[in-house]
Amino acid sequence: MTGDPAAAGPGREAPPPPARPPRPLSVVSALPFWFYLTAAVSLLALLLPHLLSPHHPPPLPPLLRRHLSDGRLLKLHPGPDLFASTSRPAAHSAAHHHPVLVLPGLAAGSFSFRRLLSSLSSRGLVAAAVDLPGQGLSPPPAAPPARTNPLREIMDRGIFHAFEHLVETGEVPFQETAPEPSRSFYAASEAAAAVARAVDALGLAPVHLVLHDSALAAGAAFVSANPAAVQSVTLIDATTTLPAFPAAVLGVPALGRLVLRVPALFKGLVRLSCARGMDAEEADAHRAAVRGQGKRDAVFEAWKAMNHSFDLREWRSSSEEVKRLPMMVLWSGSWSDMWIDEGKKVTKALPDAKFIYHYGGRWPQVDAYEEISKLIAEFVTMLPTTATEHGSENMDQSSGESADAHSDHPVS
Repeated sequence: MTGDPAAAGPGREAPPPPARPPRPLSVVSALPFWFYLTAAVSLLALLLPHLLSPHHPPPLPPLLRRHLSDGRLLKLHPGPDLFASTSRPAAHSAAHHHPVLVLPGLAAGSFSFRRLLSSLSSRGLVAAAVDLPGQGLSPPPAAPPARTNPLREIMDRGIFHAFEHLVETGEVPFQETAPEPSRSFYAASEAAAAVARAVDALGLAPVHLVLHDSALAAGAAFVSANPAAVQSVTLIDATTTLPAFPAAVLGVPALGRLVLRVPALFKGLVRLSCARGMDAEEADAHRAAVRGQGKRDAVFEAWKAMNHSFDLREWRSSSEEVKRLPMMVLWSGSWSDMWIDEGKKVTKALPDAKFIYHYGGRWPQVDAYEEISKLIAEFVTMLPTTATEHGSENMDQSSGESADAHSDHPVS
């Protein structure tokens, strides 16, 4: 039989031709792939140094520059220095004896509370916000001095220098000093001590304390150490475990810098996590605050130093002074079901606190500041006044001492 299809009988189908074996890829056909890969790697090599390498920050956005000029940097001793912004009513009123002090949460800063402070002052209240160490416009605390390495000193100065020192003085040189206990200005106790010094410098005590987001632990430590300096406590979506701003992103070497370099990425991150109604101009001001020298690391270290074991119920019952403090909780009722469940945990821990849902996000000072201002003003003005005449005089005197505490900020 032949393989000719014509030789096949009627009704028979010709067998299919045998399949050809696949041709191996030649060097010529692989050239486009290697060309595009080389071009992509070369382009990344050119762009990444400009995107990720440290350089001098650009000028501050107008919004942040205006807020910086309206506030002042408190030179505290001992440090760290803290930035404070104060808004006072145009005329003296009875509510003048109800000063409100706000401690902003992680990466929020006093800048995000500028409209809330202005709204409170329009209602006759003295309102101030103090940025915690390394947050907002407060400069990052100075790093502790590096420990001396005896081996490194011997290598640098020579073994014969060590022998001569031993013969002359009878002492063994380059002895390693005992390690000092670790101290972090981002820890709640250290931040609370800095806030206490700031309150003294501002002359506001006793204050109605407002704690936002991650400032809960530091504010609680301040209340426990200075109960006479506090008239009431208001919590605004306060937490010690789930801060709104995802600071963990800043700890990723390339991604953290990229988020701060690209305005669209940072705005998307903040709108997704903190305030859905934040516009591009305000998001860029927040980005500039976090991009300042050492600020990215400061926000990340403050996040790592958060006290996740803090128990709100235990703190409330820790002393009679804390038990007697009037408390109010303002919580977002529109953010997510998970966040509403977190609010229910707070109500169980503080059964005697006044609990109100608001319509804003995790940063309601941005998208619901008038609502928050009204609730705070109504709450504090209904409480009995405990401020003395001496405290009122201190507040009046502190307004005239701002020139001594002004300073250029390192983020500029």
